[in-house]
Amino acid sequence: MAIVSKNMETQEKMISTFEELQKAIYDLKYQLVEFELLFNQACNRHIDSNFQKEWLLDRISSRYDMITLRHDVMLQVRDTISAFMDFDGHFLDVKQLLQSIESLMLSHADEEEYEMAAIIKKWHEKFSQAIYFVNDFTY
Repeated sequence: MAIVSKNMETQEKMISTFEELQKAIYDLKYQLVEFELLFNQACNRHIDSNFQKEWLLDRISSRYDMITLRHDVMLQVRDTISAFMDFDGHFLDVKQLLQSIESLMLSHADEEEYEMAAIIKKWHEKFSQAIYFVNDFTY
């Protein structure tokens, strides 16, 4: 049985978590495109109904704004994390990486942008788990 260093295993978990973040960003981008199409359709329905379907526009617009917020915050997290990657896709100074994510989260909390801070906290926890994992050696 080969022995894998803890650092290599940490790198693998970090890369996997980063790929999960990338996929979540991609999925949100796809949702944004869908909501843009829905909004255009809702505008046409609103006009066709003699401007009686404003509630539909408000609902779609509200959901679009929420997805845009999540997308933008996750881009901030990705950019923060990317600053700690080398050319090979490995993460450098993972403790500083976590501190940077935490700092980003706290700056949003200080600005009373609690929803944004909560999204960042979720990803901070995911990356913390990737770094500070505990192997289960029970058989």
